[in-house]
Amino acid sequence: MIETTRARTLSQPQRRDSHVALVHALVPVALLVLGVASGALYVWGRDLHRFTQWLAAYITLFIGQLGFYVLACYIVLRGADRPSRAARWATIAVVIFFAAGFRAVLVTQRPYLSSDVYRYVWDGHVQAKGFNPYRSVPEAPELSSLRDDKIFPNINLEDRQWLSPYPPVAQLVFVGISRIQPLSVTAFKAAMSSFDLVTVLLLMLVLARSGLDPARAIIFAWHPLAIFEGSHSGHIEAVFIAFLALALWAWSERKHALTGIALALATLVKFYPVLLLPVFLIAKRDLRDVPGDAAETSVGPSLERSSLSALFSRRSLTTLGAFVATVALAYLPYLGAGRNLFGFLRDYVVEEGFIQSGTRYFLLTVVREAIPMPTAVFLVVAAIAFLVASIRWLLRAKLDAVDAAKAATALTGLYLLVTTPRYPWYYILMIPFLCLAPRIGWLYLTCASALLYLVWYTPLVYPGLPLWLGLSIYVPTLGLLAWEHTKLGRARATARRAAKVLIQAEH
Repeated sequence: MIETTRARTLSQPQRRDSHVALVHALVPVALLVLGVASGALYVWGRDLHRFTQWLAAYITLFIGQLGFYVLACYIVLRGADRPSRAARWATIAVVIFFAAGFRAVLVTQRPYLSSDVYRYVWDGHVQAKGFNPYRSVPEAPELSSLRDDKIFPNINLEDRQWLSPYPPVAQLVFVGISRIQPLSVTAFKAAMSSFDLVTVLLLMLVLARSGLDPARAIIFAWHPLAIFEGSHSGHIEAVFIAFLALALWAWSERKHALTGIALALATLVKFYPVLLLPVFLIAKRDLRDVPGDAAETSVGPSLERSSLSALFSRRSLTTLGAFVATVALAYLPYLGAGRNLFGFLRDYVVEEGFIQSGTRYFLLTVVREAIPMPTAVFLVVAAIAFLVASIRWLLRAKLDAVDAAKAATALTGLYLLVTTPRYPWYYILMIPFLCLAPRIGWLYLTCASALLYLVWYTPLVYPGLPLWLGLSIYVPTLGLLAWEHTKLGRARATARRAAKVLIQAEH
């Protein structure tokens, strides 16, 4: 009897190890099954022009993809800790394989969600022929010989009257692709897909550096919004997101000049990544540059003073200097445009309704249901709120890439909730950072943004957003964020109480 009990006791750890090994092995298998199912949906939905109600078909397809995507993310995030080397690499391989496969399915298909890619290709073609896209609109007489029957007719009619709204690095990408494969939407979308895959690899490196499972990059790699907008619509967001991932990797590796360069390159694809500059300026290690005991302080006003001093440390100044120098150098090839270099901004601000009626701001629309508020007042309040948030994260020392990702999601989230863009692809900005600091509320926002295509589905006055549609997107986001904040607050309070009990017990 004693020997039998001892044998059973000795076998319990073995059974536990076998169970853990089985769970590890099932993770890549489950992802493989979900990847095949999701891939079948992408094949079915690669060309929705065949449907009369193609936008309704797209929303249905997107919701179906979300089911597979959310389940895949849950499996990765809830997978057993410390998987075996074989299981870990198998999971990473499955994530990368399907990330590439999903995109490959969509690259060759004609875009049905947006026509922006045709303007990208046109700008590249114009530059390749020696013209400055900041000096001549697509319908300018001097460009008549460049108009073809594939690209030019598909450019939005209003866009044909505009100078190019895209910053210099975007223009360099356009012309680079054009020199490799002129007047090719497929080539452009293939390039955007390649940038996406670079983002996935960089995120995996950052995750591994942070002691996290690299497979968590699935949050970006398999996200239907990133896949459709990058590989099907060919949006240029794929480029600046890759540069943001590079900035995050460089920051985690303490490559301060490269951090500034990468962030500048992202900003010069589309301007709003500059809002993330506070994220990359102060790290916990920067406090070592601060003289005196302030650098050892972990809480309170002393930390803010030391962090403010760290802003002028060698590391922060290197990042800032590299950022400014890169911006200046990138504009040099286009200085011949003179005032037209930024002339498009006026038209863009008017077109997007930034300062007129304020109807593009859903939060302002809701406020006006209760009290009349001028657009200017709303913009001032919003600017102050963002400035306060930026200063808070600027002065908050960040230990690692996870802390930087938390800061990035906070700032991008505030920007998106205040400006409420009508274009779903603007919400991709947040997704890479969720790989390191996942939040259900922010993930919901990125997924629900696909519903914004319904603005074009019904006879609505752009840029207005129907109340029911805005509420379905932003109210659940705020509710989930509040729930998560409360949950985290309780967890921290419990941890503090436990620590206090331990300290008292030691004394």
